[in-house]
Amino acid sequence: MRRNERWNVPGRSASAALAALIATGFVWGEEAPPTELLVVRNGTMLSVPVSQSRGYPAVPASVLAYALGYEWVRGTIQMQIGPVHFFDESPFFAVGDLVYQLPNSVYRSGPHLMIPLSWAVEWLPRTRPLRWRVVDGRLVEGSLEAARRPKKDDWLVVIDPGHGGPDPGTIGVRGVKEKHIALAIARRLAVRLRSQPGVTVVLTRDRDTLIALADRPKIARMRGMNRPPDLFLSIHGNSMPSKPHPTRGFETYFLAVAKTEEARRVALRENESLRFEGSHKRPEDLDPLQHILSDLQVAGNLRESSLFASSISRSLRAALAGPDLGVKQAPFWVLVGANMPATLVEVGYLSNSSEARMLRSPSYQAKIADALADAVVNYLAEYGRRVWSSPESGR
Repeated sequence: MRRNERWNVPGRSASAALAALIATGFVWGEEAPPTELLVVRNGTMLSVPVSQSRGYPAVPASVLAYALGYEWVRGTIQMQIGPVHFFDESPFFAVGDLVYQLPNSVYRSGPHLMIPLSWAVEWLPRTRPLRWRVVDGRLVEGSLEAARRPKKDDWLVVIDPGHGGPDPGTIGVRGVKEKHIALAIARRLAVRLRSQPGVTVVLTRDRDTLIALADRPKIARMRGMNRPPDLFLSIHGNSMPSKPHPTRGFETYFLAVAKTEEARRVALRENESLRFEGSHKRPEDLDPLQHILSDLQVAGNLRESSLFASSISRSLRAALAGPDLGVKQAPFWVLVGANMPATLVEVGYLSNSSEARMLRSPSYQAKIADALADAVVNYLAEYGRRVWSSPESGR
């Protein structure tokens, strides 16, 4: 090996590298240590889990390589500059005949080779500055110009009116059907969003027809659009098992394991749509930990989906009398295939006499649509700043 370097500058000490980490925000002091590294690549955010088992942040090398778009072959990350080889229980790693030193050691944890997080957030941007840089605690691919916030005409939003065709959804008091309420609100929401400069809207259905749950997040691609959607919103109406029922209010959901029996009940009811598709899947079969969290891209989107749900909750709370039943998580089949931030909103209880009457009102539907449109626009503005960033945030 030709020479021994610390990082990528001859003579640079590990303490200097640590100071650089402090400057970039990756030494946390009294703040909670990170649980994930967010990697932004091609406008998509991927999540890499961070472990603190040895007292310093480390990431599984194979998972990190995948998130960065590199191959992991025989214990090495295959980069354009050459294979990067890490040594177990050693702070040294090699790139070709060059040797570099990390502040902490590489180690094994189960099947994974764990490398210090500093390799990704310090060494990588310094050696590959034209491809990688750290912005607001995220590892972003591309030059400063490439990482600018997207223009407004880049936004593609998919609005999904729940149920349809032979699937009425829940049937509320006086026979009001969920599928009709969802479609009416979705149409008004689409009109409102299309009035925003540059926002493109796709409805999964614009009439009373059945669309398979698995196809709904993919509808833009199925209709020939050559870019992935930025956002997915599924609109539904809620119900209690008995009617009429005093429970009323709105709530928002993102995809994860249900924490309460009530959230699980809502998901099971909405997942009943599977039986109208002739699907062999059952509403109770979904295990998000197996179907979702193993996928890095979706894992990154779970975080954004939660933030999107919170934006909807705030907007509806400001516009409607409520009550706001909160942001919750549950296993909805319609959200499983969404490789973008995705949320399901229950706009009210059709099993409540007064709320069902309001939900049938065009003026109340318009009020909900306006609130949802505000939530979408506000979220996308924040999403753009977080994921792509503005030029100012990259200085």
